[in-house]
Amino acid sequence: MSRRVARSAAGFAAVGALLFGAAPALAQDEVVDPAQWRVRQEIVDYAFSQIGAREDGPNGYPLKYQAIDPAIRRPVEWCGIFVNWVWTKAGVKDKPAMAPAPGAPGVDQGHWATYWQKWGQQNGKWRPLSSGEAEMGDVIVYGEYPSMFAHVGVVVEVAYDRTGRHATHIRTVEGNVSDRVVYTKWRKISDLANGAGLKVSGFVSPF
Repeated sequence: MSRRVARSAAGFAAVGALLFGAAPALAQDEVVDPAQWRVRQEIVDYAFSQIGAREDGPNGYPLKYQAIDPAIRRPVEWCGIFVNWVWTKAGVKDKPAMAPAPGAPGVDQGHWATYWQKWGQQNGKWRPLSSGEAEMGDVIVYGEYPSMFAHVGVVVEVAYDRTGRHATHIRTVEGNVSDRVVYTKWRKISDLANGAGLKVSGFVSPF
């Protein structure tokens, strides 16, 4: 099956057509994998369910994000914890560990936002921003490993170009933004590495 889960956002490609004037088309050789499609839908549903969730103190994110794994720390900067919780609740089996392996650098764990980039590269799940390969359910990574000036979130909506293969716009749900979980506006892929602030390096696929 295609690793793209057959334009897992066929519906969102249609959204893109309405919003941005594109006329999306599915590639004829792409076939939906129902199990992966369900997981991606679950990722989006869990992410949406948390919009507005707030801290109860400095970096005191909701306790349920910690409850899924004893390796998760609290209080701590928690964008990586949020995406780990979403992926875990949705049934993603293979994801960054929330503690470094014996002998590994301390940054090599899922609390460290840019480790998601390194982990994705090592496991064949990394999609650089320049590829235009973004799917709903992916983790969006801001920054480059091993920088501490970084952030991660969850891709929840995608609009595609006329081929249906390359993302043109995305929306995300992200934790630890102004001490809460937020839902971003539509943003152009081409703008994510430009302008002020953190630059997006790419996306990590759950499959």
